[in-house]
Amino acid sequence: MQQSNNDSSLFTTEDVEIISKETLFQGYFKMVKYRFKHKLFEGGWSQIIEREMFDRGHAAALLPYDPVTDQVVLVEQIRVGALEHAQPWQLEIVAGIIDRDETAEE
Repeated sequence: MQQSNNDSSLFTTEDVEIISKETLFQGYFKMVKYRFKHKLFEGGWSQIIEREMFDRGHAAALLPYDPVTDQVVLVEQIRVGALEHAQPWQLEIVAGIIDRDETAEE
């Protein structure tokens, strides 16, 4: 276990061993299965752990605020995860996925 620059954690990437990484799905999003183990606080290593990770890439969000009217701007969008809910249209802050050729500010 090494001291990191981030005082909130004593662990670094050197304290994790990735055993395998398997792409389960590649489409608009990506699903990856990891098998890994990590160092333990009491010493030694954990058992091998399997976890699936949903990878959607980086995203940015913005909450436009009008100080004159003291209001924020929200968008209403249909969300596939809520299609079978009574209200599939969701009120949300303005957000989106950052494409490879974009910056968060764009």
